[in-house]
Amino acid sequence: MAAKEEFLQRLANKLGRERMYEAPRPRWDTQPWDHLHKDLDQAGLVAQFADELMKLGGVVIPVANGKLLPKAVNAYLTEAEFKKLIVWPAGEELDGGEPADVFAEQGYEVTRWSAAGDRDSLVRAAESAHAGLVYAAHGISETGSIVLYNRGDRGRVVSLLPNQLLVAVRGSTVVPRITQVLAGLPGRALDYSCVNIITGPSRTSDIEMDLTIGVHGPGRIAVFLIEDHLAEEPH
Repeated sequence: MAAKEEFLQRLANKLGRERMYEAPRPRWDTQPWDHLHKDLDQAGLVAQFADELMKLGGVVIPVANGKLLPKAVNAYLTEAEFKKLIVWPAGEELDGGEPADVFAEQGYEVTRWSAAGDRDSLVRAAESAHAGLVYAAHGISETGSIVLYNRGDRGRVVSLLPNQLLVAVRGSTVVPRITQVLAGLPGRALDYSCVNIITGPSRTSDIEMDLTIGVHGPGRIAVFLIEDHLAEEPH
């Protein structure tokens, strides 16, 4: 270590400057993330998010409030004839209640991801599930992406292995671009094992540019957009 410090000090002397111990943060003349979406209110950001996601082949389903999420998901699953689900436990994203309980009562085969469960069994359940249900921390309006924080009872496998991904996201959590997501990481990143940003269904192209959907992740994505950002009372 002493030899290293001696070498760096000698190098600084040769350059005619003080020894530097950390790289200075760059200062940009313009900050595009501060004004790029300045004309959009929250409703505008949510509309842009939905539009960008649909351009990628995703489905956006408005839900008036969190309590109605199980009903909306059930209608979607019934139409798709899906019966096997793997789900995250609900958290502060909803207005109370646990959708997994409702799905089980309605006759779905439901596996709940759990940090205390047998991982091999959970992975096999995710592989065979028709759909995985997760809860997004943010939507990104610029790209139509959703942001998932993974740890413990919220395993990444639920959003990776089933062919159909179901995502619940609150309109109030939609941000303009990834810049706002990254700005919030220092206060919470150490509490999670992974921050997963998903932009539409999985897409892969080979050297001949032949596009294949669903090779490295779900081939379909449906976002249940909880409209808590609207001024009027939900109906």
